Amino acid sequence: MALKVVNVCSCATAVLVTLLLCGTVQAQNAPQQQPSSNAFDAQTASRLLLQLSEALQGHSQKQFLGLFDLDKMKNGPLFKQQINSFFGQTESIRVHLNLTDTSLNEDKANLAVAAEMEAAPSSGGAPERRNERLTFTVERVGDKWKFVEVQPRSFFSLQ
Repeated sequence: MALKVVNVCSCATAVLVTLLLCGTVQAQNAPQQQPSSNAFDAQTASRLLLQLSEALQGHSQKQFLGLFDLDKMKNGPLFKQQINSFFGQTESIRVHLNLTDTSLNEDKANLAVAAEMEAAPSSGGAPERRNERLTFTVERVGDKWKFVEVQPRSFFSLQ
């Protein structure tokens, strides 16, 4: 009698393992829905703002300007000059960008951002601190989302 109980337990274990394996195989073969890489969402917005923060704090104007489509931006060359001047006048930059709102209009997205920045001038003066609400417009450029507008642009300059 004890042998039958062992056999039943062994069979039950074998059936359970087989069912688990079948479920795993089915789950791996089932088509997985991935969010469209073309879709703009809060995660995409946060990633862009993080890249912007890292470029500022890393004092990398090339990385910073690479996040913008200066050709689509109104007065893009002027903005580039402003940013070059800003980076040239600052020794270090600390920034905190907090996404407060997003909205979509067709192929563009607008971001409202609470921004805090502390910029230490290269000349050695006291750091400038500012708190402002920034608005960014982003647009799909090729396979990436890029900033095509920011207001107020004066946020990225020393007084």
